[in-house]
Amino acid sequence: MPRVSDLLRNLLIKAGENRPLAKQVTSRRLTRSLAMRYVAGETLDDGLAVIRSLVAQGKTVTLDFLGESVTSQDDARAAAKVIVEAVGRVGDEGLPAGVSVKPTQLGLKLSEQLCTELCSDVAIATAGIGEHLTLDMEGHDVTEGTVALVERLQQAGHDHVGCAVQSYLRRTRSDVERLSRAGASLRLCKGAYAEPEQVAYQSRAEVDASYAQCADYLLTHGRYPRIATHDHRLIDHVKVVAARRGLSRDDFEFQMLHGVRNSLQDALVADGYRLRVYVPFGHQWYPYFMRRLAERPANLLFFLRSLRDT
Repeated sequence: MPRVSDLLRNLLIKAGENRPLAKQVTSRRLTRSLAMRYVAGETLDDGLAVIRSLVAQGKTVTLDFLGESVTSQDDARAAAKVIVEAVGRVGDEGLPAGVSVKPTQLGLKLSEQLCTELCSDVAIATAGIGEHLTLDMEGHDVTEGTVALVERLQQAGHDHVGCAVQSYLRRTRSDVERLSRAGASLRLCKGAYAEPEQVAYQSRAEVDASYAQCADYLLTHGRYPRIATHDHRLIDHVKVVAARRGLSRDDFEFQMLHGVRNSLQDALVADGYRLRVYVPFGHQWYPYFMRRLAERPANLLFFLRSLRDT
């Protein structure tokens, strides 16, 4: 039987797809304030300000322009334009910041050809400033499309392009091996969508075991593993395995989300580990915020209070 916490998590993720609720949440000051714990702000200037602050703390960054599942090619092209502009601004300031994009934001569900074209444009821009491009992993219905997209971009010479892989998907171990053979540097995370049992592990123990197995493979065979987790147990596991493999602290990095476990972030930097912070910005922050609530249900009380207030 699913735990109450798992049911609540799935409920919150589903709420992230509810447009009437989105309108209520985004129009209230208290919920906006709570969301901005995890989001740099709604403008590129907001995002750049947070990047500068993090860099001053010895951290690097992945910048993410929020948005997903566009419904027109014009919207996809508009999103790509913003992302390329963001890359240019990062390069102009010489900031150590790569970029993360959602393939559905660049039209993956509309046209494979369009998405490949726009991702190529972003890849060229990021290569121009010597930074990495990560494709976010979204719902399981676009997992294969995203993996294949990384392979196409790698084959086209964009060897600085990788993607996230989600340990809760049953297919992820084979994807890790497949993408590592293609030469991609991968971001390993647990996963933040509500997925059915036939494609995803449902228990925390299974998800964590899958994560550890994938991390072990990447630390042994992968290209510059990007270990994205806030779980201190898995972080400790990675430290032990990396030391056992004889890896230096420059051979991989930890990744965490902006606004989550800041003290742990600081401790890793102080201990000499590379740390990259995922910094989202943009007006379409509601689905992202709901996924963060799902990961930390303790914030739900503040969220519900803000909905009650007028």
